[in-house]
Amino acid sequence: MLNSPLVLYFIVTIIAIGAGIMGLSIIKARKILKLFKKEPEQLSWQIMFFLMIFFLFGYSLCIYLITTRLINWIPLLTGMVFFFGALFVLFTVTIYYQTLQRLLVVQEKYRIAKDNAESALSKLKETQQTQMQLIQRETMLALGTMVAGVAHEINNPVSFIHGNLQYLQQYIHELFNIIATYADVYTNPDYKIINALANSDFNFIQSDLPNLLSSMQVGTHRIMEIVESLSNFSRLNEADYKKADIHQGIDSTIVILQSRLKSFVNNSQPISLIKEYGEVPKIFCNPRYLNQVFLNLLNNAIDALMQKANASSHDTLEKPTIWIRTFTAQDNHITISIADNGCGMNEETRQNIFRPFFTTKPVGQGTGLGLSISHQIIVEQHGGSIKCSSTANQGTKIDIRLPIKQTLPT
Repeated sequence: MLNSPLVLYFIVTIIAIGAGIMGLSIIKARKILKLFKKEPEQLSWQIMFFLMIFFLFGYSLCIYLITTRLINWIPLLTGMVFFFGALFVLFTVTIYYQTLQRLLVVQEKYRIAKDNAESALSKLKETQQTQMQLIQRETMLALGTMVAGVAHEINNPVSFIHGNLQYLQQYIHELFNIIATYADVYTNPDYKIINALANSDFNFIQSDLPNLLSSMQVGTHRIMEIVESLSNFSRLNEADYKKADIHQGIDSTIVILQSRLKSFVNNSQPISLIKEYGEVPKIFCNPRYLNQVFLNLLNNAIDALMQKANASSHDTLEKPTIWIRTFTAQDNHITISIADNGCGMNEETRQNIFRPFFTTKPVGQGTGLGLSISHQIIVEQHGGSIKCSSTANQGTKIDIRLPIKQTLPT
């Protein structure tokens, strides 16, 4: 049956196909050899390369023996093929094992590098958080100390003036009574007195001086209110966490920013500040830190309004406005909304505003920490949330949600 031409033709065809496959393998092995730069790595593949060439020679010899009917030599050839085939398998397994070992080593190095990178990133984040907290504490302490010092220095002389105005008013009233008594007793005074009264416009002084004293009392009372607002802003002598009135904190922050609100772009027009306060209960919070949040947000709103004004003509500029709205939500939270009609921002900027050290301001005008610290104060220290919505050249709105009651932060 093996001597049948058809069978022999079939066997030769299969062997020829195997030889073609082996030839392709030899070409790929040669390409693999070029990838290795060191001789120890090339050795195993070189041996496999020569074994492939031997097999290709064996395929050719087998075809020759079959076509020439030299069947007696085929058992010897088969034994040699089995022997070198075993060597081929051995080197194949060895190379696979070595490759697998290298892969596992690379994976382990990658895992270690990944763990180290994650550890470094975690330490970096912790360092950033620590730096932000230190900056936040130092900023508020310095600002609070300065404001409290200024308030104290202003309060002493103003209190002195305000307290003495009442006595001054009483003394002036008594002096006017004495002068009126003299006028009743001495109906014909000396001409020098008449000239002095005419030159001094005594009647006008007598009618205007009480009004002047009343205006001074109103002014000193206003200064004392501002001093009280400054003291409320600093809150240096109060407990860190307590029940506080959010509206009082916002109003005291506005007092700090009065100069920026009134002197807008080149003193052209003041910023309109619209307050829509709702019935909001006192909340358990750190008022000093929340005042810092209000200060950061209002400063940013003013900067946005100024940037828009600088980029627009005064004829087309709408009235710069900041809206502050507060209300109580149904889930035991309060909401504080601060909006402006300033320059706004694009979506990419909006998504990064709470990232530490991110800023769109020129070098020297911004640190990129204001909103990041605000986010930390609201979210981490007070268990609330802060969200931003903005449209380029139309304005920005910041919504803060704070729980009315909360536990102390760890």
